Amino acid sequence: MTARLYPALLGGIAVLLATVGVSAQNERNGRALAESLCAGCHMNEGQGEKQGPMGVPGFRAIANRPNQSVEGILAWLKSVPPMMPNHHLTQDEIHDLANFILSLRRGAETSTQRRG
Repeated sequence: MTARLYPALLGGIAVLLATVGVSAQNERNGRALAESLCAGCHMNEGQGEKQGPMGVPGFRAIANRPNQSVEGILAWLKSVPPMMPNHHLTQDEIHDLANFILSLRRGAETSTQRRG
């Protein structure tokens, strides 16, 4: 019986390792997008939460909002907010950017993954 479990266990470990690799790559892709498209407004040194209706929050502040979730970030990005430029991001780019933003959460241990 143990001999039959061994291949299944190895397969599970391989899937887990591949998932972690994909997640890290998604986060790197998201960081690259953020640095090229978003940094001027959302990645300034010492930038916190937005101040007033015309303020712009930093990505770290967005990630650390109470009850923030990947679903919330995805919904915001997909809505193409009128105060932001429309970069015509693909679904993969939106997920990668959300992965990166959520990775900035204090104590973040894992990032989300792109949904198939």
